Amino acid sequence: MDIREVKVNAAGEVTDVMINGNTYSMEKAVEFAKSGKIKGAKIEARHNGEHYISHLGDMELTQLPRFV
Repeated sequence: MDIREVKVNAAGEVTDVMINGNTYSMEKAVEFAKSGKIKGAKIEARHNGEHYISHLGDMELTQLPRFV
């Protein structure tokens, strides 16, 4: 599975990702990454304990093309 595009909120946080033409929440994408389905995903935690994908390999997730 490859993340091709991201949806970003007003605060600049990625909220959703597009994988193979399907849209998934960040929470679901983290589940995919933890199970090894998204290669090279770096998972980090916010201060509130919420997990998110910050990087794919050496690229920040926010550098990917965006969708609305």
